Amino acid sequence: MRIYLHILIAIFFAGGISEAQIKQRTQNRVFYTGVGYKFVLFTDSEARSAYPFFDITDQAFVKELGGFFGMVLSERVAFELAPSYIFSNEYGSDDSEADGGGFYFKESGVERYYVPSDAKMFAIPVNARIKYFPFAKDYSSAFNLLYFGAGAGPIYISEEMTQRVYTDEGRLDYLGVGQYADDFWTVNFEAIAGIATVPKFGIGFEMSYRFIPLGSADGTKPLITSIAKNFNSFNIAANVIYKF
Repeated sequence: MRIYLHILIAIFFAGGISEAQIKQRTQNRVFYTGVGYKFVLFTDSEARSAYPFFDITDQAFVKELGGFFGMVLSERVAFELAPSYIFSNEYGSDDSEADGGGFYFKESGVERYYVPSDAKMFAIPVNARIKYFPFAKDYSSAFNLLYFGAGAGPIYISEEMTQRVYTDEGRLDYLGVGQYADDFWTVNFEAIAGIATVPKFGIGFEMSYRFIPLGSADGTKPLITSIAKNFNSFNIAANVIYKF
């Protein structure tokens, strides 16, 4: 009788330990973090003219530095927070004839032609993203870590320009120099597709398209955020990823 009692106690505690281990394992989550560098191509012609994808003359181009922290919810789904910093080099030169084209803008009811000699722009998006890995369970596939996803969040945009002002694009009647600035918050949305090289530590490559409406811009100053329809962009990124 005593032998049977010992057996029952052993089974009871073994079952309890096993159940606790199973619960503990199911509560474990896989997390990952990383940093990335993006090349940014604005798709609106006005935005791209002022902030080019790459300007070989001035070596000015738009780039984005970002970080991300994510949690793997299942083999096929991950969620992450991805703040980043988008910025551009200075634009233009002191020689007005060497600059790229300017633009017309009506200020206080008078239309003038503005040529940027110095332009500074930066933006800070803070996005939440969801990623879906359609081939995650095909462990032998080269596309095992291929993903598609979407993101959204607030974005802060700041723009500052020094402009040479003319009566028209002929640039014969020089009116002087003006300095203008604006900053505002708006929202941004992005569609993404990418792939990682290894599941634990390695690199990844990603393409994305970001939608940035400019309805929150002041609109009363001769700036690109006032005349461009949007700040939408196509982006190519290289990432370093660590999963833990």
